Amino acid sequence: MSETRGLWMAVLAGAGILSAGCKASDETGAVTSRSGGSTSEAPAADAVEERDMALVRVVNAVPGAEVTIWAGDSSAFQGVAYKKATEYREIPDDRFNFSIRAAGPESEALAENRENLDDGGHYTLVALPSADDPADRTLRVLNDHHEPADSAKARIRFVNTIPGDDNVELSMRGRDDPLFDRVNFATEAGWKEIEPGSGTLVVRPDGKNTTLASLPNASLEGGKSYTFVLAGTASNPELIRIVDEVARDTTD
Repeated sequence: MSETRGLWMAVLAGAGILSAGCKASDETGAVTSRSGGSTSEAPAADAVEERDMALVRVVNAVPGAEVTIWAGDSSAFQGVAYKKATEYREIPDDRFNFSIRAAGPESEALAENRENLDDGGHYTLVALPSADDPADRTLRVLNDHHEPADSAKARIRFVNTIPGDDNVELSMRGRDDPLFDRVNFATEAGWKEIEPGSGTLVVRPDGKNTTLASLPNASLEGGKSYTFVLAGTASNPELIRIVDEVARDTTD
């Protein structure tokens, strides 16, 4: 493993541990997720918390390659295809060592990340290319902080997974200001609440008019959360979209 990659993993792991400090909201009910034409539903946070479990899903942003994610010594997500977002799965809340491996648990990890999981919490693991070696991988662990969203606002975040030194921005045509700007490789621009709307989403180099990727007819509805992942290569970038709708837990 190169010194640069080792530094990246230390920084990303530290950021992941800091982001995991908040407990899941007691109001977080079932989460309905949609991506790539598939729909799945995860149970309410309270029910998962009672089982001492967390909810974890995977997004594969490694072009042309499947990934298998290990949680400790267990294969938690097998053969996740490129651009696929899996459903949430329950993982014991003491499983904090995630890795991408080409073979069994004794094989060398292509990427690793350590994360303290909160019981009842929601997490998205993003597999992405390494900045240093095309054969290596990087693994981000995002705390989804799911809670019922303001019905008058759309909740969005943006992740850049294409290696390179250029920052990018995400905009919606017809709006004066970018939704996100100055987003560099392996960075998640955290959640932002915006006015609902619809139109074409465009990714550009920061401060430039060149279109890198676009998503036409994108509808950002109030009360829903949207994760956009810039994936692919510098010559063929594309956007992955995940939509989450969080119900309010009314069991108490």
